[in-house]
Amino acid sequence: MSKVVSNSAKNGSGKQKARKYMNEVALCNALEMAKELISVINKVPVTVFLWRPEKYWPAEFVSENIKKFEYTTEEFTSGKLLYGNIIHPDDLGMVERELSRRIEEGYVDYSQEYRILTKSGEIRWVDERTFIEADKNGTVKYLMGIVMDVTERKRKEKLLYIQRDLGIALSTSSSLNETLERLLDSCLQIDEINAGGIYLIDEETGDMTLAIQRGFSPNFVEHASSYTVNSPNAKLVVIGQPVYKQHIDLLLTSRDDALRHENLRATAIIPVKSGKKVIAAFYLASSLELEFPDSVRTALETIATQFGVFISRIRLEEKLKECRKRKKS
Repeated sequence: MSKVVSNSAKNGSGKQKARKYMNEVALCNALEMAKELISVINKVPVTVFLWRPEKYWPAEFVSENIKKFEYTTEEFTSGKLLYGNIIHPDDLGMVERELSRRIEEGYVDYSQEYRILTKSGEIRWVDERTFIEADKNGTVKYLMGIVMDVTERKRKEKLLYIQRDLGIALSTSSSLNETLERLLDSCLQIDEINAGGIYLIDEETGDMTLAIQRGFSPNFVEHASSYTVNSPNAKLVVIGQPVYKQHIDLLLTSRDDALRHENLRATAIIPVKSGKKVIAAFYLASSLELEFPDSVRTALETIATQFGVFISRIRLEEKLKECRKRKKS
């Protein structure tokens, strides 16, 4: 009996070794194929991975386009980095569960979107097409992933949702204070912006006052809460054109020197018009970004236009109310 058990154990061990050997052969063949395609792969805007089906997906191969995320191929193929290490922590569990589910259900390929982190810590959205290579018993031999950066598309989608929701909110709002809150909330939903304020311009004096702000320091609020009509800051706004500069480049007077050490980088000054007259301005800033992408600039200018339309409507309603009061009196 002991000899039978011993022979059975040996046979089982032999089968495991054979299966492992076959998987290694399949992985080597896939790796050779990937290397042959490398000249083509590096000409398209995707990054190709060949992963072992292990925890966090060690890479046997990664194309040169990984440099778009600030990494080198050697960091992955040497084992210093696993692919799971660069997936956003909030998305990693979802990515693992989705792969397990697809394998269990016998899929050979599928797609999903999630976030990864570049070497400098920037968040990028990617669309990954995963190909699952398994043997006839369902044992996964290797995984191939084609990863495409879709950050700009995701950004545009989010900006469209922000503009849509704001438009709905403004169409039903009748309170200026409530509207200012919603406007600033909408601007701060944009990933690149983490501080902002809205200045209102006095109709009679032309002076500019910070009506609402979030994310700015007490020092900023103290020294930049108001500007007179003749100040360079107010004159810059009244010109009526959006201004995109570094915060340091917008320190126009000696008074602004107190703002020199604010932790702000990219800034945007967006005038708000009612008809042809400038009646307000957004001052929006980032402590991380050096400049705002074109899609963000377009969204900000659209939001400013929406606010201008709202102000025009509110003023028209106020005039109608005054007319009715006069008629009654």
